[in-house]
Amino acid sequence: WALSYMSDGPNDNIQAVIESGCVRRVVEPMGHHSATIRVPALRTVGNIVTGDDQQTQLVLNSGALPIFSRLLHDPKRGVRKECAWAISNITAGTQGQIQNVIEANLFPPLVQLVRQGEFDVRKEAAWAISNATSGGSAQ
Repeated sequence: WALSYMSDGPNDNIQAVIESGCVRRVVEPMGHHSATIRVPALRTVGNIVTGDDQQTQLVLNSGALPIFSRLLHDPKRGVRKECAWAISNITAGTQGQIQNVIEANLFPPLVQLVRQGEFDVRKEAAWAISNATSGGSAQ
């Protein structure tokens, strides 16, 4: 949890976490079978993607999107919510980052969460979709 607390806040905090060289080592545990490892990793990654476009891109380059695809189906409501929140911050980024989310096929499970998820999960999934439509291209 320490990295999640350190990465929570302004971009300078996020940059300090990035400069420690741990982004890839935080992305990978998001796919761990144990929630006690998966959840703090997801929170840390979610905090990093609240940063600037370059900070977000580093998370994408570290292989987060395929893991997000699995986490959108996680049995834990809180994990699905945190994952949708992280994706909503990515889809608030560049057109290229939105395209990465499209290519990772994350929109079908987001739409499913909007249709059938719990209210708080629905809200985050809706933001992810809304941000993409606001910043995306017509293609």
